[in-house]
Amino acid sequence: MTDKNLWDYWGQKKSYNKEKLRLYYHIRNRNFHWLASLSLSLLKTNENIRILKTDLWNEAKKNETFFINRKEFKYGIDISNNICHLAKSKHPHLPIIQGNIGELPFPNSSFDLIWDISTIDHYENPEKAIHEYYHTLKPGGVLLLVVENPFCISYPITKLQSFFGRHVPFKTFLPSHILNICKKAGFEIADSLKTNVHLPTFIVYPLEKRGLLEKINRGQNFFWQFCKKYFVVLARK
Repeated sequence: MTDKNLWDYWGQKKSYNKEKLRLYYHIRNRNFHWLASLSLSLLKTNENIRILKTDLWNEAKKNETFFINRKEFKYGIDISNNICHLAKSKHPHLPIIQGNIGELPFPNSSFDLIWDISTIDHYENPEKAIHEYYHTLKPGGVLLLVVENPFCISYPITKLQSFFGRHVPFKTFLPSHILNICKKAGFEIADSLKTNVHLPTFIVYPLEKRGLLEKINRGQNFFWQFCKKYFVVLARK
């Protein structure tokens, strides 16, 4: 099955109980708003910013708004025809193109920001994708790269769910490997961190209700680093 057919299949198969997970998505969306703000803060200009987001699964399937609600010029790309169609039906004013991250259909120096929110986890050749990101960014442009954290304590469960067809398939990349690829492509690493506590709701929701979760997600406490789903790289061209 090709990557395109695989994601067309998952786009039809996977659905979410948005009402049941309303608080979860609120937390997740807030966290991505924060990461987006970090990437924007690294730019040397705030004028005429152009943003490319790779994959539109969250916009099509989860109705996430951290990207859609940005005022800057936005462009979306996804390998799946079904996801592109669904995202376009929900966000008709968003320019969307079908394509893959290893062969971006844009000229060099097209965007100020590229946001890869766990797209590269589903691609066989991260070196090729990051090379494409580098050339597609303008000089001084910023890559926000979010990948699964293999050291998170919930990671083996997610991997098993994927193996048995209960979770979308994804690859395993060590944080050090991702950092090295970025450096070899020519990027300057501005920051790297872990975020998005991924534990059962009976732990996460009380932390949220006590006003602690946002601080934990943004903090560097040693214990919590092993409870965070994502490893994040902020890299500048």
